[in-house]
Amino acid sequence: MNRVALTCAILVVIANLASGQTTEEKISQAIKALPESMRAGASVVEYDAMGYRTVLRQGTNSLVCEPDDPTVEGFRVTCYHQNRVARLNFERQLAATGKSAAEIFQARSAKVDAGELPLPVAGQMGYFLGGTDEASAVPTRSVRLPYATAASTGLPTEADESEGVWLMQAGTNRAHIMIVGTPSGAPPTASLIESDKVVTAVLPAPVALRAGATVVEYDENGERHILRQGTNTLVCEPDDPNTEGFTAWCYQEGHVPRVNFEKQVAASSNERAEVFRQRVQAVEAGKIPLPVAGQMQYILSGDSLGNATRRGQVARLPYATSASTGLPEERSHDGIWLMQAGTNRAHIMIMRP
Repeated sequence: MNRVALTCAILVVIANLASGQTTEEKISQAIKALPESMRAGASVVEYDAMGYRTVLRQGTNSLVCEPDDPTVEGFRVTCYHQNRVARLNFERQLAATGKSAAEIFQARSAKVDAGELPLPVAGQMGYFLGGTDEASAVPTRSVRLPYATAASTGLPTEADESEGVWLMQAGTNRAHIMIVGTPSGAPPTASLIESDKVVTAVLPAPVALRAGATVVEYDENGERHILRQGTNTLVCEPDDPNTEGFTAWCYQEGHVPRVNFEKQVAASSNERAEVFRQRVQAVEAGKIPLPVAGQMQYILSGDSLGNATRRGQVARLPYATSASTGLPEERSHDGIWLMQAGTNRAHIMIMRP
């Protein structure tokens, strides 16, 4: 064993004695924040009081996890994409000098903007599990979207626990989608007036964005008609009474050229698979714009309006993969996973059960 490896081993032993936990217990605890399918391949690390990092387990996927720090009140374990390691090393070593959180934030942002630390890649995940103790810990997830804004995504920027999804630190290199708690699947509260297309069309959207959303509908020829011109970047469509069940949806306005294309292809009686194929080809050929990372869609569906629930929220991440994001590609027990990975239709699904 060389000197560096021996030093690391000694540090791990000392840290374990101080916390009363074995390395195996720390690893088991640290990975609890992750979807089950990602746990076995995650690396596990911890930082000492000087801000230096020790690897407890080398993983095989792109995720890194940290166990709870017993010297800090409450319980918190965290996992993140490996791209974040350089930024965390900088932050932890700066914190060890006594700098405040605000000073660290400012210094770190300046380093990223100057290109001295890597910029987060759009779609990179963070997973957190925290509370007063482990038994009461609540899951929180974040999706990195550097410099994203409310306008570019179609997300609210104010926290709303009933919605559970919003954009934090908008317009900065730390901009990210926050996804808090376990999705309830509860329908949005609103006056359910089936005859009012505008009222029902905006129900899938976050409450804070409904009043400013544009509302449109498409006729049988795939032509678009504006029912209400909005003031924000969300566009909503009411349920189509000619189709079975109830579905209303909203999307960021950048999605409009793609929707127009799909509706006009569908008007020629093409099957859904053919519409999908032509749309993918049109994007690849540059005939319609590629989705911008972070553009949101909101879907509300059910057998009828009366029993409709908020089924899903979608964050577009063209060409994203499990490795680039730290997301599973199969449906996850906590309702967040990556669909159509590696394609121009790749997106994060945030599912309401």
